[in-house]
Order: sequence, then structure tokens, then C-alpha cells
Amino acid sequence: MSVRVRMAPSPTGNLHLGTAYTTLFNYLFARKNKGTFILRIEDTDQTRSKKEFEENILQGLTWLGLTWDEGPYYQMDRLERYKAAAEKLVAEGKAYYCFCTPEELEEERLEKQKKGLPLVYSGKCRNLSGPEVEKLLTQKKLYAVRFKMPEDRGKISFNDLIYGEISVDSKLLGDMVIMRSSGIPLYNFGVVVDDIDMNITHVLRGEDHISNTPKQIVLFEALGAQLPQFAHWPNMLNPDRIGKLSKRTGATSVDEYRKQGFLPEAIINYLSLLGWTFPKDKEILSLAEMEQDFDLQLMRLSPAAFDVVKLEWLNGEYIRKMSDEELTKRLEGFLVDHPDREKIAPLVPLIKERIKKLSDFIPLTDFIFEEPEYDVVLFNKLKIPDHKKALEEVNNKMNTMARPWNKIEFEQTFQGLAATLNISTTDMFQLIRLAVSGQLVTPPLFESLKILGEDKTLSRLSHISEKYPNL
Repeated sequence: MSVRVRMAPSPTGNLHLGTAYTTLFNYLFARKNKGTFILRIEDTDQTRSKKEFEENILQGLTWLGLTWDEGPYYQMDRLERYKAAAEKLVAEGKAYYCFCTPEELEEERLEKQKKGLPLVYSGKCRNLSGPEVEKLLTQKKLYAVRFKMPEDRGKISFNDLIYGEISVDSKLLGDMVIMRSSGIPLYNFGVVVDDIDMNITHVLRGEDHISNTPKQIVLFEALGAQLPQFAHWPNMLNPDRIGKLSKRTGATSVDEYRKQGFLPEAIINYLSLLGWTFPKDKEILSLAEMEQDFDLQLMRLSPAAFDVVKLEWLNGEYIRKMSDEELTKRLEGFLVDHPDREKIAPLVPLIKERIKKLSDFIPLTDFIFEEPEYDVVLFNKLKIPDHKKALEEVNNKMNTMARPWNKIEFEQTFQGLAATLNISTTDMFQLIRLAVSGQLVTPPLFESLKILGEDKTLSRLSHISEKYPNL
């Protein structure tokens, strides 16, 4: 049988980095083995599931390049299938109706907790007679469906493709609910029915699902289905390495990183680094290369912490490897509301080596498009006794230079002026930079002025003393 894997996100929030992480390795495993990657939407949580979250997940996976071969399938479209599977188990004596109320179950749980006993269901409804069940059904009593754990089941064992042999005592699981009284399946039952129907051969996921695997194994067996192979890997950790990646320590959704100007290929590359050992100790690998080289046996056994600084570095590496044309295209797509889009392309060669994210373009270049604000504190960092006089001299020199301005003449002119005013060349050019941009860090000065334009440069110089007399 050919490889068939699935990813089954719940649309209860935007696409999480952890979901993208797990999706990536399922995708790579399918591609490496020339198999099928299936997308399934687990939308049974009707309180929290929202269409907008579903759309965000689908768009996010597409943006990352993690395209699926089948689906998306929706669990809420399959309720009759789950009901039929549950009723089959009841008819075969492998499941039963449980009429216990939530209040009764809570009382039972608290009693077991006090006595230090395992918090598993007592089996109160397990041995109800046929007439007793019929009577309760006639009375329209609400019921859930519970799986009847075989009393002689003993150890439930499986060979994890990453962690090896794992065993759990079936007595610790008890008779689990598989269908709610509302007709909606519990997670483990819905997953198993879906995996059987979709012929899933490999279940690949984070280690937080290890505890679910024994429950799913007994359901596969009860339904007479062949078991898929299971593999679990460590979850991503928060940057402080305390707990699974969560909002507690920063942004966790793919959409937040997209809006910050991260590239999809950089995010994919970084996520793969966290969970998989690249061949030949590489750090930069395209998705196509990963598809060729991926090996499940090289998944890391120790959890890695998400480090946005490393992601920024990697993103910067991708930016620098792009052609100017490609980076211009990415910036135009990112800066959809930019006030002067035709000036993006000329600026790209000036900022390409200076940015790590697409959003870095804005603070570096906004002075080109908007009148800057000035901070006297920045001017005071320069070792220039009289800013106002120096600016007047700069203005005079610029007005006398032949147009179009020439870079060599420009540099020679202001090097000479610096010597005349007895200030350093560095401070002279920083003064000009501040006067036209309001900041000490910009793309190369002369090239920036040429894009800004000679008239606008002179206008800013001539008006700066009027607007900011305290300089």
C-alpha cells in the first residue's frame, strides 16, 4: 500500500507555528515516499470553530507551500459515519450506552481523587441489562457511548518509529467515551474512523499525542482495521524552554510572522531545522531539496526552542540571495499600501544588505516618502559646535553644485567643508543625513538623496532651521 498521511487542524484559531511544524514533516514524508498528503478539518468543536480560522489555516498552508493532495475533508460532514461506527460497536458488545449525568460523573471523579485512585470511569453502566437499557431509552434519557475496554486486554504496546517500543496498561484508560449525547464524536474516536476510511498508513505527530495512541489502537482493533504506523517527535518549546510554544512568550501564528515581513521559505527552513537534522550539516535548504533528502530517522529526539533571532538571521540570508527583481516583487506584494510604489525598485539595491525582514524596508526608507520628524538629541550626538551655521553652509554648497549632482563631486565638496568648519568628515555626512532623513541610519547617503530628488533635498535643508529653531 502506498504511503498516505494526514494533517488535521482544528479551526479554533489562526494557523499556529506548531501546526505548521507538524504539517511540514507530514508533507515531506509523503513527498519523499511518493505518497498522498491529506488535509482534514476537525471542526467538531462548534463553540470555538470559526470559518475565518479555517480560511486562515488554508491560506497559511498554501502561502508556506504545503499543498495537499486530497481534501480538505470536514468532520461535521461525517457525523452519520461516526454514529454508524459507534452503533456497530454497541451491537457487537464492544461499546455501551452510558446514562450517567455530568453531575454523577463529577461526584465519582472527586471521590476517586480523594482516595488517590486512577481517574477512570467506574463502569456503572457497563453491565446494564437489555431491559434496563430499553427502559432508559424509552424515557428519553440522554446517553453517551462508551468503549468497553476488554478486561483481559493487559498492556497496549506499539513500536514508535522514532521513540521505539511504548507500552501502557489498559486499566489506566478505562471505558472511554467515544460519542457524546449530542451525536458528536470524541477526538480519539473521530480520528480513528477518519483514518480507517481514508486509508492512513502513517500517523506522524507531536509527542503530546503519545498518550492518545493506546486509546486509538484499541479502537482500530475493535473496528477490525489494520493499524497505521505511529511516529511522534518532540514539540517546539517557548524561547525560555519552559513549556510548549505558546502566546505567553510572543507571537505564535504564521500570520503574525507573515505580517512582520518574514518569507515563507525562511519560516519553512527554520521549522525544519528545529525538528530534523539536515544532511551534511547544511542550514539552508529549499522545500524541494527537503522533499528529496527528508529522513524520518533523522528527526531530533531533544526538543528545540523557537528563537526569533535565528529566524531573522535566516530570513535575511534568503533576502540577500534574491535577485533585486525578485526582492522588489516581494516588497511590492508586502507593501500593498505604499504611497510611492515606483520608488521601491530603485531603493532595493541600497537596502538589500541591511534588512532582515520585508518590514525593515519601512523605517529605513520612510524619509524618502514622508517629511521626517527631527530629534535634537540626535543632532547633539554629533561633535559640531554650531549645527545651525553648519547647516547653512551645507545648504549654500548644495545650491551651487552643478546638476545633476555627481557622487565624486558631492563627497569632495563636503569633505572640504568639513575641513573648513574643523569637524570630522563622518560628522559632516551624518549632519546631512540627519537633515534630510531625521535619522542616523539610512541606506547609502548620496544614492538616497538622488532618489529623494535634489529639489526635495534642498527644500528640507532650507526649512529645517525654521521648523526646528533649537537645533
